[in-house]
Amino acid sequence: MKNILWYLGFLSAVSMLYFVEGKTVFLCFLSFIPYFAMYNLSDERLEMIVGRATRNAFMYTIFFGVATIVYIYLTHSSTELFAPAFVFLFGGSLIVCLLSVFYYDRAGK
Repeated sequence: MKNILWYLGFLSAVSMLYFVEGKTVFLCFLSFIPYFAMYNLSDERLEMIVGRATRNAFMYTIFFGVATIVYIYLTHSSTELFAPAFVFLFGGSLIVCLLSVFYYDRAGK
């Protein structure tokens, strides 16, 4: 499982399309870089740790997604802010998941 998660780090190469297209949305793929650090994690508790971390990322997605949709609906009449909000939702859930994995690995719980 550790090797499978390590390969997700290669998705960060998609961010190089920023220099071709000039769209800042491609910079969101830089959030896959910390997956390279997962190669050094111990393999014993990894499945339990990943389970807890994905639960935290799911809760972030639910709460931030609902709050963002309600905020955009109440304050703006157009839907142009939904695309950047989705970028922050996706990138933020990746970061929450990775930070949770590193925390649970260091804490030893």
